[in-house]
Amino acid sequence: MIEATPALETLLANSDVDLSLPMSMVAPPYRAQYLRFGEVAMRYLKVPAPQAADHFFDGAFCFLTRHRTASDPEGKCWTLEFVFISKRQDRYGGHISLLGETDRGDITVGEWLAEILSGVTAAGQSEIHRSMHAAVSYVVRVFLYMALKQARITPHREYDEALRRAAGLGERKRAKLLQRSASLYNGIVVGPESLPTGRFEGGAGGGVAPHWRRGHFRMQPFGAANQQRKLIFVAPALIHAEQFQENVPAPKSYRASAAVVNAT
Repeated sequence: MIEATPALETLLANSDVDLSLPMSMVAPPYRAQYLRFGEVAMRYLKVPAPQAADHFFDGAFCFLTRHRTASDPEGKCWTLEFVFISKRQDRYGGHISLLGETDRGDITVGEWLAEILSGVTAAGQSEIHRSMHAAVSYVVRVFLYMALKQARITPHREYDEALRRAAGLGERKRAKLLQRSASLYNGIVVGPESLPTGRFEGGAGGGVAPHWRRGHFRMQPFGAANQQRKLIFVAPALIHAEQFQENVPAPKSYRASAAVVNAT
């Protein structure tokens, strides 16, 4: 279970939707995870169904699987699946699944998603596309944040802690604690506790508060005396992340890939 702090959700919710990131740079931190949305994200991410005005996204399962095929014996093909879970009040009300394959090449997240949604012909098609673009963009940006050197990632192991305490109890108390622990889970909370306010000090004319800079292409010098040029993609970046003043390193061995079809 991954949960973002309200501060991080606010930062991401106020960022432009940007799906120009190549699939090769998409980086779920684990092969399988559930990203749970908080109140800010639930207000920002809308379930694409006119009759479900009181439905909200609770979160998204994210599965990343590497597999071999007859045409790809080396297993360079990956399957990425996002399963967005919706709920109404305290009850779960359905899901939207985005599933497909990728070779983790230069196809962008937007192109990958457009391919997945190309088979959607239902009424409200534009709303579905708009809602799912926002939802996928949000999930990808959480993963981008987790890969930052300055990312704040705090583990919470309530389930493991309950099992540890149960081991030292008598049979009756242990049974009660184990019963209660069924509703507990291990997870991590990502993001700063709060966002800096106003402009920061220093530098001519001051500067701006932390924000996401959109991904973009640029001509990169290389070769002898940097006389040659090649087109590269610069990934989205969190500008002035050091202002969060919570420099807890995040794991860097993240992997990435993609997905194709299925909306229910």
